[in-house]
Amino acid sequence: MQNEDLNLNKEPETNETENSTKKKKKPLFGNFDFVYGFLLGLAVMFIIGGSTFYVYFFGIPPFLNDYLVNRGAGNASLTLASASELQSGDKGYQLTADGTAAGTEGDSSANVVNSSLNMAAVTRKLGMLQSLIDQNYLFPEDPDKAATYIYKGLLASLTDDDPYAHYYSAEEMRESNSSKQSTYHGIGAMVQQLEGTNEIVVTKVYEGSPAEEAGLQVGDVLYKIDGIDISGMSISYVLPNLIQGEDGTTFNCVVKRYGEEISMRIARGNVEVPKVRFGTLDEIGIEFKDPSSGGASSLSPRDVGYISFANFYDVEERQAKQALDTLVDTANIKALIVDLRGNGGGDIEVASSLLDYFLPDDLTKYTEGKSDFQQGKTLFAYTRDKNGKGKEWYADDGHEIDIPVVVLQNQNSASAAELFSGCLKDYGRAVIVGTRSYGKGIVQTISSLQDGSAVEFTTHYYYIPSGLNIHMVGITPDVEVELGSNAEDYMIALKDDRQMLTAVDELLKKLH
Repeated sequence: MQNEDLNLNKEPETNETENSTKKKKKPLFGNFDFVYGFLLGLAVMFIIGGSTFYVYFFGIPPFLNDYLVNRGAGNASLTLASASELQSGDKGYQLTADGTAAGTEGDSSANVVNSSLNMAAVTRKLGMLQSLIDQNYLFPEDPDKAATYIYKGLLASLTDDDPYAHYYSAEEMRESNSSKQSTYHGIGAMVQQLEGTNEIVVTKVYEGSPAEEAGLQVGDVLYKIDGIDISGMSISYVLPNLIQGEDGTTFNCVVKRYGEEISMRIARGNVEVPKVRFGTLDEIGIEFKDPSSGGASSLSPRDVGYISFANFYDVEERQAKQALDTLVDTANIKALIVDLRGNGGGDIEVASSLLDYFLPDDLTKYTEGKSDFQQGKTLFAYTRDKNGKGKEWYADDGHEIDIPVVVLQNQNSASAAELFSGCLKDYGRAVIVGTRSYGKGIVQTISSLQDGSAVEFTTHYYYIPSGLNIHMVGITPDVEVELGSNAEDYMIALKDDRQMLTAVDELLKKLH
């Protein structure tokens, strides 16, 4: 019987001898896996090394920077420093000179642009510019000056919207801080060399100074210093070489006074220059007659005090409080005129401290029932930034000056001066006389850098207790009195000053 093979998957027989004679082909480079891995490793190292080199010298490529920014994965921003205090009591808030930038709290956030400087592109371009300078510039380059002007240029780019934006070098900061101080090294006298005779004449002697204690007077002609005849010598030589010297040392000075030679010994030391002018009206030469003279409430020039200062800084704060104590406690004045005409402002901390000296601690007219403010406290001012955050200032010193007050202001009264007059007006504690004030209701923050330099730009709006932001608005006087439009109209003595005389009239009304 014939058998059939039904296994259809059975493989056909092969010729083992033929297969065994065929040899496998070897790869052209031997072990291909090793070569592939080696080349891949080199490529990765090249990419990483090249990218690091590029970023280090040229910054992040613009297309990558734009991609990261637009996708929200990062932001190439320039961070100069965090806000810090430059001097004691500054708290980071400083009200400075007059300005014109506009805005209100309501629209400030709407104008915020969510962008920052493309540092990669700027760094790359600066590198190109520096290369051109290195290769082609004829004269030596000052690298420190170059860096300073780069920083100044960055802050200057903000000045279209913020006229206060500025970069200060370390030297400029030292000069700025020095100008705010009232103490200097010397004897406490000002002198001037006359043309023709070359005599060095004393033009001012500061109260309480070594010069005053020694008996030096205005009009004295300096004749001899420690036996050396200085007649005809240059003042630029006499001051640093003969008069100035180490603290605590003295020198013998001979002056000519009304034809007589007078000898005195003058000590050298630190002298505080008065920045606050004050006195009773009779002391500064202002006379008036009270129509109700003879009554219990009648006023005389010796009953009215006067105080004036040009800025709100630490020196003015200290001297103003001393002056107020002298007027109120020693002279026993019945009324006060505060002259802030031409006062350009200063430190918001100083303004609030002086307001604290005037006002009681418990005026709650603008804080009662408002959760944003302390209850039971007198509010002076508050600030708010673009995020609605800020700071408030309240009374807490327990001191009060409870007499009629008139504040004089003009179109050059700005910033902290406006805060001062606006606060007193809000609480009905002063009558404002003069013209509408400047209208600066913004605050600049000064941020210090480790090398002593600093940047300044606007960071907040500020508000007086009633909630008014006075920026581009100003404080409207209760009694408007113009002096005039010409410079000559302002060059008048206080006794002929219409605004001053109106202030006296307002005080007479308050006391009758």
